[in-house]
Amino acid sequence: MQSAKFALVFIAACAVSTGVIAQKVYKCGSSYSQIPCPDGVTVEASDARTSAQKAAAGQASKNQSKQADALEKERLKDEAQARTADQALAKARTPKASTASKAVAKKKSKDPEYFTAKPPAPAKN
Repeated sequence: MQSAKFALVFIAACAVSTGVIAQKVYKCGSSYSQIPCPDGVTVEASDARTSAQKAAAGQASKNQSKQADALEKERLKDEAQARTADQALAKARTPKASTASKAVAKKKSKDPEYFTAKPPAPAKN
């Protein structure tokens, strides 16, 4: 229990301190780096959005998540309906196909089901 409290305090301290330590970002040509380079330009990398903009972005993200969940539910419902319809169609076709195959089997009962090679019949003299 004591170590859990220590871990919680340690994580909170690390989370608070990450915002305080700002690292410089350098633009070196067409790439960005944390290491200074010749002719590199220092770039401000902090989040310049206001709290209202951050809240609006968070709300938009939540709305998109809700829409995605609704679309997923709709897709799953449509797939279930299609599956049910396919199963009903398969059940409707199955009896007809089995009776037709039985009729064909009865008509051609003299013919073997598979081809069997036979030697030629001996010549009659």
